[in-house]
Amino acid sequence: MKILEASDYADLSRKAADILLAQLRGKPDSLLVLPTGNTPLGLFRELVRAARSGAADFARVRFVTLDEYAGIAGNDRRRLLLWLRKELLDPIGVADDSVLAFDPLADATSEVERIEAGIAEYGGVDLAVVGLGPNGHLGFNEPGSPFDSRARQVPLTPESIRSNAAYWGSEADVPATAFTLGLGTLLASRKLVLIASGAAKRDILARTIDGGISPEVPATLLRRHPDSLAIADRAALGG
Repeated sequence: MKILEASDYADLSRKAADILLAQLRGKPDSLLVLPTGNTPLGLFRELVRAARSGAADFARVRFVTLDEYAGIAGNDRRRLLLWLRKELLDPIGVADDSVLAFDPLADATSEVERIEAGIAEYGGVDLAVVGLGPNGHLGFNEPGSPFDSRARQVPLTPESIRSNAAYWGSEADVPATAFTLGLGTLLASRKLVLIASGAAKRDILARTIDGGISPEVPATLLRRHPDSLAIADRAALGG
């Protein structure tokens, strides 16, 4: 795993955008995975700016969602796809048929098979960008998730419910289960990029970079990937 230091959050966002835009220049019909949450918002702003200025063309790009709450309506305000649409996909003009997204009300077994089959049909994930959870989780792959796991439905841990409550108002508003791409699915991507910002991520980023490679810290998976990169600002790196 390579480490790319950014001076601050804005620099991190620009560096992440540069990597994604370079990917699209090399393969305009790439299949991408992008995270939700606060960390990628700067990246998304850079991508929207590139699209509006004509510096990037997303017409042929396809996306697959990293994760999604289960058991909620398709138009529920908590649906992660709707958040991703608002923050990125709609501003850059991505059509519904260019997004392979988890259906929160679908049967779990058939839905995860559909997602994995869709990824295979598109030729595999070209670039996956993931955030770093406070306990090292990637998507909703919590500590203990097998490195060979594929897309699946999982129960949310109390820690994940607490952290997600900040977005929805209370722990009671957070669904108890979710869909996620598995660690094995992420490991199969051609390029895997981790983004981490802020002093709160310092300890878990250090464990990701220098600790033992183990499912107990899912993010250490990146060190098994042949083309992985961690982009982190100085605060997260302890600088």
